[in-house]
Amino acid sequence: MQLWDTLSPAEQTLVRQALWRSGLAGTVEQYNTGLRWAGAPGAVQRSLGEAEQRVLVPELAAVLVDLAERGLVVVRMRTGMSAAATDPVLTEAELLEVLAEPANWFRRADAAMRFDLDATGIAREWWQDSAVPEEVPDGLPRWDGLTREQQEVLVCASEASGLLTGPFGVLADLPDGLTGAELTDWLDEQLAPLVEFVGRGWLEVRHFATSSGSAYTVVPQAQLRTAFADRELRHDDGDEWGVGFTCVFTYAGLGVWRGSGWGAAWGSTLRFD
Repeated sequence: MQLWDTLSPAEQTLVRQALWRSGLAGTVEQYNTGLRWAGAPGAVQRSLGEAEQRVLVPELAAVLVDLAERGLVVVRMRTGMSAAATDPVLTEAELLEVLAEPANWFRRADAAMRFDLDATGIAREWWQDSAVPEEVPDGLPRWDGLTREQQEVLVCASEASGLLTGPFGVLADLPDGLTGAELTDWLDEQLAPLVEFVGRGWLEVRHFATSSGSAYTVVPQAQLRTAFADRELRHDDGDEWGVGFTCVFTYAGLGVWRGSGWGAAWGSTLRFD
């Protein structure tokens, strides 16, 4: 058995994608994200452009071939709307051809074929419980012990379409006429749950400047107040979905969401009281 902590960042990314039957497309960006969440030196605090991703394709392709040769990961050709364990596994020759084509690593609406990573039984036995850290719930409140504001931020992170600001966001719009200490106090109160969760390493805050594409910049904890004080960045007065600030769980945060029982508690209600 190979311990999770002995895997390289590239191996960890690919194994996680395989454990979750995630698409090959998007894996390069997830590698960049994983490096950032692990605190790797020089990690990029934003999404990668396609040219930057292309540079990383050969490295990840070589690692993926090695994992496949070791019988730990397979790549399947998707035959339906989503990944399935019954989708055909690529042969060795097909795998090399697919991985060598950079376009297969990028998300495209017009892609003729889609490919998914899948973990073998051995990989699941070794790493299923290690890929996402499981938070020991000691000291954490039950879901109903969290404030509504804390709950809303966590739910925002759990939803793929969740937004913090703008007309579709969970946070109130920036009031008109606030300046100085009044503005600071208002922002500190609104951002308190976000600052706490980002500080614990559970959430990452991202800003999307446009509704087209997937480019974003990361907002570190120390810059949250300044960023959220900018009405234009918040997009409070806009009407486009997807523009403004959002948040996502880090791997550690996803472990907390699941291990603490918060995710199960939210899933059992699917609504706020």
